[in-house]
Amino acid sequence: MSEKKQRKVIPFPNLSERLVDKGLDALKNKRFKEALPLFYEVLELGEDRAEIHLGIALCLMELGDLNEAKTVCKKMLHEDIGDYFTVLQVYLTILIQLRQYEEVQQTIEAVLQENHLPHDQAEHFYKLLDFSRKMNEDEGSIFEEDDDESEPGEPKLLLDTINQQVAYVQSLKDRNVSRHMQKLQTILKNPESHPVVQSMILHLLMENETAKEVKVAKFGHMMAVVPSELEDLSEMPFTKKVLNALDDILGQENPSLYEAVKEIWIRHLYVLFPFLPEPPEARLWAAALHYTGYEMHGISAPAEEVCDSYDIAQDELVQAVKKIYEIEEISYLQI
Repeated sequence: MSEKKQRKVIPFPNLSERLVDKGLDALKNKRFKEALPLFYEVLELGEDRAEIHLGIALCLMELGDLNEAKTVCKKMLHEDIGDYFTVLQVYLTILIQLRQYEEVQQTIEAVLQENHLPHDQAEHFYKLLDFSRKMNEDEGSIFEEDDDESEPGEPKLLLDTINQQVAYVQSLKDRNVSRHMQKLQTILKNPESHPVVQSMILHLLMENETAKEVKVAKFGHMMAVVPSELEDLSEMPFTKKVLNALDDILGQENPSLYEAVKEIWIRHLYVLFPFLPEPPEARLWAAALHYTGYEMHGISAPAEEVCDSYDIAQDELVQAVKKIYEIEEISYLQI
């Protein structure tokens, strides 16, 4: 009678490390669906590192599972897993996306009472606290009497301030956008509207695959667009063309600075959206981003050298850099 041999499952050497590296690489390249199961697999292998939990939270947030992401971050904060303020920032971002402004306010106030706030982050958290307080105040005053566009008994929205408009746009993520087209179009067509709010509306309509034409007025220009036909910023040919030119030079010289400048470029395009920077010359904007990135990080970069590297005129560089700074000034909502 043959004996049954018991087998032990022995994981490959360094399997956990390889899974973590693979997960972090997927996360860095925004392949969240690929990264998430890798992080969960590492947990099942008995690894319990902070970067794994944070990776899970970030993937869940990006994939839209906000409540589960909130739970992960809350556990990390309570059990002191990972860098407290890094996790706190992700947690607050999730709360804002969930429109849970009261919890944002309570959380920041609790941190301030403990006097543990890093000096270099104090201004950011105070601004966030002020924002959450205003949002809490406006949630009580954002509605008025009935509106022609509303259902019977549904209150009319007051959209007089930027934060009221932001709260309104965010509230539509899980609602029937088509019933609100008149209000949204009013904001889009108003040249006095904040360009970031207008971009938020366009992306909301894109997510809802709205096929109805809308008009957008910003920065002295008017454009009629069909949201369902608009391209994602990161997929636009001009976006890629500029980043490729920038990567060929700055990416080789200073990869970490390239990544920081890339964020400035995406933010710049988001504010302008659906318009493109003028003139639409890829090497000019790559040069301007290169120069701006060095300047913002206190690195010496003679304009002549940058112009030579990208084969552009210096007066064009000066004008493009000026525009980048102007857009940076308004890229964060001052509410």
